[in-house]
Amino acid sequence: MRPILSLAGWNWRMARRPYAILCAVFAAQQLAVLLVQAQDPDNTGRSLADLYRDGVQFLAFGLAFLLAGLLAGPASNDQKRARCSYTWLTLPLPPAARLAGQVLAAAVLQLGVVALQLVLYAASAAPVRALARRAMQAWDGTRTMPELTFYEEVIINYDLYWLIPRRPGQAAAMLFTVLAAALLLTAVRLHKGWRRAVAVGIGVVCALACADVLDAEKLLRLYPAEGIHGTDLVRDAAVLAVLLPFSVWWALRAIRRAEPACT
Repeated sequence: MRPILSLAGWNWRMARRPYAILCAVFAAQQLAVLLVQAQDPDNTGRSLADLYRDGVQFLAFGLAFLLAGLLAGPASNDQKRARCSYTWLTLPLPPAARLAGQVLAAAVLQLGVVALQLVLYAASAAPVRALARRAMQAWDGTRTMPELTFYEEVIINYDLYWLIPRRPGQAAAMLFTVLAAALLLTAVRLHKGWRRAVAVGIGVVCALACADVLDAEKLLRLYPAEGIHGTDLVRDAAVLAVLLPFSVWWALRAIRRAEPACT
């Protein structure tokens, strides 16, 4: 286990600068979008959840989430010099341990983006509320509107449903989704040429299946009598049960193919 953690830490040290830039850009654009929208008179009376949704910030979060996973494996794909790839491929580790180190690094960076999103939402609540109050007073100084509490802002934000687990089943599905995303993004970095294109296609299919699993889990919880959701869940689970093991096997083959070139 220690060599796997060491490899994951090595990837973190190599990726920490671009990762910090990614997080800074993501945080700056989200705060700017929310604050600019809050002081717009046309958005008077709208909640933080409405501004978050209208600013397509969940899409921005998804993009940052994917980029964080792609940044997690610089040791396996250095385009400038072969030294990093040579060291990574000649480590005294089996291919499975090397793959695990890459996936662990990607999962940690992606969880960092999730945590950053939650912190940004909490940090922007007070400034957005203050700007919205000022815009309301400028529009009609004699009129006041009741303000939502931060808890209510979280509850009514449908997008945050996918980031804050409310039940053990949902937490397990979210953790599975993060690990699957880390694995598939690592596979994209490991493959070359047409294999990378196929890996991207597999990743898209698995992403849709994971989204359906999360949605089906919620619908089964809210509407247990609807058997169609259970059928969809079984279908998506079957897709993931086939494609994820195949992705692991194919990524291990990519590692073994690269080994002879560096020995």
